[in-house]
Amino acid sequence: MSKFVLLDRDGVINQRVPDGYVTEWAQFIFMPGALEGLRFLKENGYSAIIVSNQACVGKGLLSPSKLDEITQQFLKEIQAQGGAVCAVYYCPHREEEGCDCRKPKPGLLRRAQAEHHFDFADTLLIGDSESDLQAAHAVGSPALLISNDDTLQFGASPYRPRGVFPDLLAAARFLVEREE
Repeated sequence: MSKFVLLDRDGVINQRVPDGYVTEWAQFIFMPGALEGLRFLKENGYSAIIVSNQACVGKGLLSPSKLDEITQQFLKEIQAQGGAVCAVYYCPHREEEGCDCRKPKPGLLRRAQAEHHFDFADTLLIGDSESDLQAAHAVGSPALLISNDDTLQFGASPYRPRGVFPDLLAAARFLVEREE
């Protein structure tokens, strides 16, 4: 049986654009540890699936074809570095559209699960925001958080991650060690 891991894109694989969106390939800058983390996941038998909100499409800042072009370029780069992504799911909608696929709603995760037949309880989501944690919680998927903020407080939050890591490589190592 295949092992899957769900990954947010912006803030996990690539750097976020401050107060904006990645709308050109030149703005797509891999996060430290991202390419190594994707390679490590592949080497340890994990299939990575990206689940990402991309409201820039719904806002008219990026065409669906341009988003696809950027996606194909980063997937090629991931593959060239020894990693792999088996599927990419985007929500192109603006928040006010009220779709069921925009995280924190779990529609993207459910679509990935329907097409790849994994058990949410055995599939971690690695994200960088509360909406990622909420989406994971909604489907019963454990979550890991990528953050360099060591002052994060979760208290009694039901969206508490299993761990907070500085980058995807550290999160991937935790995931593989947890399995052993």
